[in-house]
Amino acid sequence: MVDCVKDEMDAYSWVTPEGMLNDHYITSREQLYKGMNGRYVERFTVPTGGSYIFKPLTNPAQHGRERWMYERVMSGLPPIYPQLVATSDPTTAPAQSWMIYEDLGQLVHDSQEVTMLNTAVHMAMWHALPVTEWSELPRVGQKPSIRTMLDELQMHIQSVDDLLSTLDMRLSSSDWNMIAALILTAEEELPTVLCHGDLHPGNLAEVDGRLVVLDWEHAHLNTPLWDMYHLVDLSHPLFPRTVTPALRERVIDIYLDKLESLGVQIERDSLAAWYNAYAIVFSLWMLRLIDGDLRSEECVWPKEQLNNQWLETTATLEQCMKQMREE
Repeated sequence: MVDCVKDEMDAYSWVTPEGMLNDHYITSREQLYKGMNGRYVERFTVPTGGSYIFKPLTNPAQHGRERWMYERVMSGLPPIYPQLVATSDPTTAPAQSWMIYEDLGQLVHDSQEVTMLNTAVHMAMWHALPVTEWSELPRVGQKPSIRTMLDELQMHIQSVDDLLSTLDMRLSSSDWNMIAALILTAEEELPTVLCHGDLHPGNLAEVDGRLVVLDWEHAHLNTPLWDMYHLVDLSHPLFPRTVTPALRERVIDIYLDKLESLGVQIERDSLAAWYNAYAIVFSLWMLRLIDGDLRSEECVWPKEQLNNQWLETTATLEQCMKQMREE
């Protein structure tokens, strides 16, 4: 269950009935980032000196999901998440809903190897949780399913081939058949698990030696490959990183080691093959998305950051295509 501040009435006075921070009862505020709906997550301080994080609903499609996770799931995990201090009433309209978290200070999202490996261990722990009582969770996160991505790529195969050609890469018909078969087999044979859903570098940080995993509003049920791709290979314009085949293998190995210690068996060679196919499809889908952003005059990301994201995603695609052909 959630933790509350000593004086619960104080927490609720910090927010207006309209779901905005109440400047009459706080002493400072700092915008941290803007959500998809234009509302800001903010750090704020109160007269007693306490500092907290105010998070309004930033993505309407995820209304109530993070609260549900804290009420139903988080208590079964190690303390790898910020403590929830207060929330709006469950009956509050989505546009006025909010959550207040403990302030963990200035977070560094550097995606060091030790952070990725530590996250892989904890990821195995939440993947090992039984999901039978969480049937109300959706089966799709904030992006389309991997099957939908594969269908989209095959529907636009000529433009995908043109994209690959600009990268000096090629996927033959037999390659596509192999990829499709591996994706379908993975979907059939891998367990359905609780996925964080958005495990990119910006949602991971180390605080005084403690791993912190943020933003659980995209949690859903999926195969383990969804979280694995986000942890290892999903690029983000704000959080650059370099992933090598050796690092990818280490992350997957330590994940499987932890799963085995929890009594969950997944055959290693099969997972490696499934992951390569999954990463090829996801990376190609991402490259088409990034290409659209680069062509758009209305994109919020600077072109230099998008170009870096393009290069990272291209490297993943190239590495995983090579691995698939060597197996």
